[in-house]
Amino acid sequence: MAWGTPQDHEAPALLILDRRDGAGAATTGELVSLLDRGEQERSARFRRPGDRERYQLGRAALRQVLGAYLDRNPAALRFRYGPHGKPALDGVVDAAPHFNLAHSGDLILLALHPSRPVGVDVERLRPGLDWQPIARRVLPADAVSRLESLPPEQGDAAFLEAWCRLEARLKASGEGLAGLERLRRESATQPADIAIWDVEVPAGYGAAVALAEPL
Repeated sequence: MAWGTPQDHEAPALLILDRRDGAGAATTGELVSLLDRGEQERSARFRRPGDRERYQLGRAALRQVLGAYLDRNPAALRFRYGPHGKPALDGVVDAAPHFNLAHSGDLILLALHPSRPVGVDVERLRPGLDWQPIARRVLPADAVSRLESLPPEQGDAAFLEAWCRLEARLKASGEGLAGLERLRRESATQPADIAIWDVEVPAGYGAAVALAEPL
């Protein structure tokens, strides 16, 4: 487990959990008891133990961090979800931070910011992924052209970085993947109302975090 942040005083705080460091042991017993009924029911639907453990660890860590931030019982926190699934604290107004959670493979990322909507994404690199059709479907044409101009050995990682930035941006805005078509029509340049950083993560992964303007 490690705290990290992009090198900017306005950037969100980031918590990075790696199950390979033994963080997964924290999902048993006491931490799992922090989850509410809905979270426990969703956890039970995961067929693979690794997916279940990652979900439990992420949700328990989210509750612990928010509980410490607000000086509240982590198990008593309640969440509501926006039209595209983005979570927010329910019934907490004063001093409630914005937050977002992402996980892939062995990594879990949690981002917090005191005043601005935040989005985070992490993805595990899958060598040999046929990413060109995906890129043409979700990225602006100029971004696709740049990716396809790269040597093959660089294309996989570059696409992963572009995807992480895209998803972090959509999660920060609250649109989720429903906003893909709109962004595909726009320029690939970073908009003035969204700040995006790449996040340093272990080899074999890509990650990004984004901040939107205050609501």
